[in-house]
Amino acid sequence: MDSRELRRAFLEFFESKDHVVLPSSSLVPDDPTLLFTSAGMVQFKDIFWGKVPPKYPRVTTCQKCFRTTDIERVGTTAYHHTFFEMLGNFSFGDYFKEGAIKLAWEFLTQVLELPGERLWVSVYEEDDEAYAIWRDAIGIPPERIVRLSKEHNWWGPVGGRGPCGPDTEIFWDWGEEYACGPDCKGPACDCARFSEIWNLVFMQYDAQPDGTLRELARKNIDTGMGLERTTAVLEGVMSDFDTDLFRPICEEIEALVTRDALHVTGYESLRNLVADHIRALVFLIADGVLPGNEKQGYVLRRVLRRAVRAADRLELPEGILVRLVEPVVATLGDVYPEIVERRRLVEEVLSQEEKAFRRTLRAGETLLERALAKLREGDVLPGKVVFELYDTYGFPVELTEEIARERGISVDREGFEREMEAQRDRSRKVAAYEAKFVVKDPRALTPTRFRGYTELELEAELTVILDPGGESRDAAGEGEWRFVFPETPFYAEAGGEIADTGWIENLSRPGKAEVTDVQKVDGAFLHAVRVASGEFRSGDRCRLAVDGERRRGIERAHTATHLLHAALRKHLGEHVIQAGSWVGPEEFRFDFTHFAPLSPEELEAVERTVNAAVVADIALAFHEMSLDEAKRYGAIAHFEEEYRGKEKVRVVEVPGVSKELCGGCHVRRTGEIGLFVILSEEGVAAGTRRIRALVGLRARDHFAALRRELKRAAELLEAPVQELVPALERTLSEMKKLRAELKRLEEERALSLADSLLAKAEEVNGVKLLGAVVQGGPERAKALVDRLAERLGRCAVILGTEANGRAVLVAKVVDAPLSAGDLVRIAAEAVGGRGGGRPNFAQGGGPHADKLPDAISRALAHARAVLVKG
Repeated sequence: MDSRELRRAFLEFFESKDHVVLPSSSLVPDDPTLLFTSAGMVQFKDIFWGKVPPKYPRVTTCQKCFRTTDIERVGTTAYHHTFFEMLGNFSFGDYFKEGAIKLAWEFLTQVLELPGERLWVSVYEEDDEAYAIWRDAIGIPPERIVRLSKEHNWWGPVGGRGPCGPDTEIFWDWGEEYACGPDCKGPACDCARFSEIWNLVFMQYDAQPDGTLRELARKNIDTGMGLERTTAVLEGVMSDFDTDLFRPICEEIEALVTRDALHVTGYESLRNLVADHIRALVFLIADGVLPGNEKQGYVLRRVLRRAVRAADRLELPEGILVRLVEPVVATLGDVYPEIVERRRLVEEVLSQEEKAFRRTLRAGETLLERALAKLREGDVLPGKVVFELYDTYGFPVELTEEIARERGISVDREGFEREMEAQRDRSRKVAAYEAKFVVKDPRALTPTRFRGYTELELEAELTVILDPGGESRDAAGEGEWRFVFPETPFYAEAGGEIADTGWIENLSRPGKAEVTDVQKVDGAFLHAVRVASGEFRSGDRCRLAVDGERRRGIERAHTATHLLHAALRKHLGEHVIQAGSWVGPEEFRFDFTHFAPLSPEELEAVERTVNAAVVADIALAFHEMSLDEAKRYGAIAHFEEEYRGKEKVRVVEVPGVSKELCGGCHVRRTGEIGLFVILSEEGVAAGTRRIRALVGLRARDHFAALRRELKRAAELLEAPVQELVPALERTLSEMKKLRAELKRLEEERALSLADSLLAKAEEVNGVKLLGAVVQGGPERAKALVDRLAERLGRCAVILGTEANGRAVLVAKVVDAPLSAGDLVRIAAEAVGGRGGGRPNFAQGGGPHADKLPDAISRALAHARAVLVKG
């Protein structure tokens, strides 16, 4: 039975036992407390924690998982991995210990047909119930049941409190011949004899903050079988890397290594590390993780860099990671179609990141080599050096540790952390957050109800007046103030959309104020106003009016960002995710994740797709629902953490085009956008691109300006606008011919000049000397000195010329006992400057171009003296 058959057999077995088969969740969980999905139970965490009721009492999955807890051991053992698959069955208040144990035993011995006498189990030392079930209900002899401590057979609680309980593990016995010796500790030993294949967790307690355990009212089962380890048992191989899951990748690596690399120390470990890491990289990128400097992106980058370093030690060719994508897709693509669909993205990311890292590696390794060369085995690399590598070269501290470890040198981690903290302090001082609006007593503020989705004008009572320093006041005269109302039509800056502006009129007494900005503080909308006339007092009735024309322009731009996002995902792939935006009146910039510049064809296709949605004049739909409902509805949540904990979220839908969580202002129909044009597309950070665009009348004005420019260009070329390109091609062709003719004439002039100068050469002891002041600048002087030297043979030539009012000197010596550097140095002194160079060629200069003739004379006099003396 291979891995495919095992995966299928497991799910079918538990489905036949009334379990619902659910798909694997993403490697990036919907949980801000976790970076990655590291176990099958992660997608059911809220059920185990009692936050949500279970939809099904019995569930089974094959979950893709990622961990780095044992990354240092990956490749050095037969079974440690970063990416792996976990087969699991789960019971939520249904069967418990006996049911879980009996199901596991039935699957192992009857479906997989593993001989029972080769299976051992461990239980928590105080779990008499589990021990009795294995001994009495299953019939395993006591000598194959091992009681172990909490360190081995206890799960949780996460964070010191919450669900936890004992577990029981099932081991395959490879035989006594694989034991570490007569004192082998059995399944608790880390030797090759025992391989853990299944862990059954009995969640029966709720750990309290004081450390006490309470029995859970609803007890749950969480089991995890390692697909890779169990496949190794079924295929009869001691190492996971010899199974069908890894063989194609390892064979591809072996086909590419040089013969010398086969003898590299640790060859097999390095090969296995690369094979493991490429699987992790493919799946992480396919699940939307991109290289970065924090969170998941940092971990991905670290894994990729480890893989590149291992590949280099195996002397594998550059670009190896991209070549290894194929065997991963061939092995697992039918089970996980996302790696097939996003293969192009995966290869693009791997290619660019590997190239970038190699540049980093070359720069950083040079510095690290210099630092390590000063140390001996057993020494410590200073934290300051480690920090410089990290801060200046982007060299991961883990990589520095690995390279140093290979030399027997340790790293001063504490010193590194001190340097990091000092940098954080500097950053905090430089980037100290200065709130736009200071509020001395936030308790005085109450949340404002936003009514601007449907109204641009309303009346409301002025409840709070703040001066620019944040102090509450009873009245406001002319000048700058902050007003708060219980409800408002003004949108407060959020989600990339700028704030509304407009006017506030006092209905209780004469007074008018201009709204210049709106910011949200703890749910209250603070209106930045400039009182133009009259007075405002707390309790006054006011009319609030938004600048409607400006707002409509912002709405056109904001809806266009949604259409653009959908178009980018359509043409580039679903890896495209919004990474930021700025939305103003009829203009915006939109940042998104992508690893390469868009081609002209891609930009044109994206622009056309957006305009097609505009022309279709689609009516937008707005929904309010829970976050879970929104996600099930298919809405994209770019910054999901902003919405967590909210009872309701707003979904903006362009039917058939886009569904996004968004609290911003939008048009009612896409036709209101009018026109969409992309101005530019550029990179703003690693893996992040930016598009600038215009909509509506500003887009029309852009095209009008282009039309005027075309007309002006046509007039200059004396051609109709429709024939502008052919006319321009003809003009460029004529210019090319004229340049070629000019170059030919200059060469003829140079030859003529060279001939006239050659006649002035003098010979001293078999060496021809020539010096002159010429026109044309430094480049012409260099070309001329080469030509003269070539024709003179054994010679010394020094020429002077002028450039921007300064003197420039060039000298060349061929097969003569003279130094070009000395000639230029002597001449340069005469023009008030400096110079020098190699014995055969040198250049210099100075500020006094008028003294060039004297400078050339001095250099020639020096040359004569040396030659005569010689």
